[in-house]
Amino acid sequence: MSAWKQRLTKSLHQTRNQPESRYFQLATVDTQGVPENRTVVFRQLEDEDYSLVIVSDTRSAKWESLTHQPMASICWYFSKTREQYRFTVNARCYNRKDDKSLIETYWSKLSDAGRKQYFWGRPSSVRQNDAPLRVSEDMTQPPEHFSVMKFRVLAVDYLSLQGNPQHREKHWLDESGNWTTQPIVP
Repeated sequence: MSAWKQRLTKSLHQTRNQPESRYFQLATVDTQGVPENRTVVFRQLEDEDYSLVIVSDTRSAKWESLTHQPMASICWYFSKTREQYRFTVNARCYNRKDDKSLIETYWSKLSDAGRKQYFWGRPSSVRQNDAPLRVSEDMTQPPEHFSVMKFRVLAVDYLSLQGNPQHREKHWLDESGNWTTQPIVP
């Protein structure tokens, strides 16, 4: 296991009771080259390929941006442990046509409140009269626009703000697919 993954696993364990530790910031570039940033919900860290996983809507701006330009950045701060992880990632976006089993697996893990969001309408569309968002559809099956996004980590910039001096290190995949770690000045 890579050093950064060991650190991240420990950070997640130490902050497991803090709801804010389940969210990170995802930065993408839209089709016009304009940077976009949003907060997303972390779902899983995959062991086999070091991917951070989220779920999304294929009608969202992030789907369009990531299918146009799959390179992205993630920034994740853990306030309890005072650690920051900045990831360089390559996104892979999956819908039902790409991997039905994957979609159904992540859909089954969502709460009813999480599922309802996928039936409210197209993200960023105009909401009429500030009417309540109600769901009357069957939520047992994922809708066509439900998706899973996996962010394969290519590089990590880790910073611990504990202590003086603070500790910072960079991690990256070398040409042979092995992780290299280098301490750097914070």
